[in-house]
Amino acid sequence: MTVYSRHIESFIETANAGSFSKAARALYIAPSSLIQQIDLLEQRLGVTLFERGPCGVKLTEAGESLYRDAIEIVRHCDEAVARARTIQKGEGPIRVATSLLMKCRLLPGIWSHMIESAPGTRIDITSLESAGIEPGNYLRGLGVSYDVMEGLYMSELYRDQCLFLELTRTQLCVAVPKLPGTNTPEVVDAELLHDLDLVMMRPGVSADYDAARSYLVGLGANRITDVPFYTMELFADCELNNRAIVTTEIWEDIHPNLVCISLTEPHCMPYGLVFPKRPGAQVMKLYRTARRIYQQ
Repeated sequence: MTVYSRHIESFIETANAGSFSKAARALYIAPSSLIQQIDLLEQRLGVTLFERGPCGVKLTEAGESLYRDAIEIVRHCDEAVARARTIQKGEGPIRVATSLLMKCRLLPGIWSHMIESAPGTRIDITSLESAGIEPGNYLRGLGVSYDVMEGLYMSELYRDQCLFLELTRTQLCVAVPKLPGTNTPEVVDAELLHDLDLVMMRPGVSADYDAARSYLVGLGANRITDVPFYTMELFADCELNNRAIVTTEIWEDIHPNLVCISLTEPHCMPYGLVFPKRPGAQVMKLYRTARRIYQQ
């Protein structure tokens, strides 16, 4: 059984055979039925696909274009069906998404425990940058291009969109550029915040982050620039233009030229693994392994 139209199959077979009668024999249908299918396909598309002649048929220029694309469509459909069947059997690899902002810090330890109980399990790494997934759209490919990612839980942005397993909580802090000859304060206070160019995520992404925003505003933050999401370019911009940014301690390894200053009043965000709402059998093994390790 195929998931694409039988007209596509008939079109490809006819193009390969160069003859309605030969293609009909390969498809185990009558030539008249095949001709009717191709005629109907051309009518629906509004495109002439074949030049008919006494010695057979030949693809038109438009037909050649459709043929190339149809071959790819069939290949993608067959691969999709194969992946679905593999997942149903619980045999497929677990696809892990990663990027500079979504680094796998805790997952390697979890994985080492998982392969002890399921040694045949495989893992595929998917680069979010290579896949063209932009920050702020990470959930778009979850369950489609990848099965799990590690990172902060954006409570308002992710609500009802995924399955989240909290592994730890990470402190929010203010990161400032390292300046030669200056002393970095131990904690964020009103003097530091006054007239400080401070970059923050826009309100409404995370309830925990919004609580930290309210605290900082109350403490004296008065020059805040809101951004829709964080990128590596944003951290570089803060370093080059002497701007501060609200970040988390677990992200210290991605901005070595910015130094983190703790908040006097602790504010944390959940950090862990983000799964699709309905994970497959293999992915659920990973979920249960991680939960056993971190929530026992």
